[in-house]
Amino acid sequence: MSNKFGNWFETQRTKNLGFWKILFAVFLVVLVVLNFFIHPHEAEYHYDIYPGFWEAFALICSVAMVFLMKVLIQPFLVGPEEGDDI
Repeated sequence: MSNKFGNWFETQRTKNLGFWKILFAVFLVVLVVLNFFIHPHEAEYHYDIYPGFWEAFALICSVAMVFLMKVLIQPFLVGPEEGDDI
């Protein structure tokens, strides 16, 4: 049974990748749209009153973390290759 389940996951990952990307994007858009209609009772922070604030905040933080990891931290972790004796 586990082999069938693994084959199903492999099929979803390779052949149906476009479908899953579209489904995920639609799900995220629905969450943002719902944020315009569902409001918290009281805003804890000043920016909580703006619809979509937390989504934009999460996007900015995600991009900043990827940039920080890729540009600043990865060169320190990878180091020079073994064949390079400079």
